[in-house]
Amino acid sequence: MANLPTQQIPGMVVCEAATMKVSTGVAAAYTVSIFVPAFSWLLDVSLHCVALWNAGTSATGKVGDATDDDCFFTAVDLKATDLIAAESIATYGGTALAGGKVGADVANSQWNRRFLSTSRVITFTNTLAGTAATTGEAILAVTYATLAGINSMARKDA
Repeated sequence: MANLPTQQIPGMVVCEAATMKVSTGVAAAYTVSIFVPAFSWLLDVSLHCVALWNAGTSATGKVGDATDDDCFFTAVDLKATDLIAAESIATYGGTALAGGKVGADVANSQWNRRFLSTSRVITFTNTLAGTAATTGEAILAVTYATLAGINSMARKDA
């Protein structure tokens, strides 16, 4: 078998963000989501706290997708300890920048399911418990590279 020719794949880098801010603040699970198209390479998933959540008992965040709802970040305390105002956690640095809240897809030194041939929706879920929250704001940001044309490439043996 001969060497396969190298082919450049056109694409672009996209960063999308979704903000979750207190509206009613009653005890419940709140979500914001970002769609990532098929054949995309995740570059970063980050969660940034703009203002602490003041729910009575707890405000616990997680970020994941339909396969694993906390595959990126798990059990993030949004009231004070894990993510305080003006602070972010991110996946691009592996476990080093995840604030000890890394999910199963970003374990040790590897990042699982970073590239998928199917689309996915990345969701930040914040579960408020106790009395109603009157403050709290966080931003989910997802950065990915789209690889347009990869699904039309065909392997040719010479």
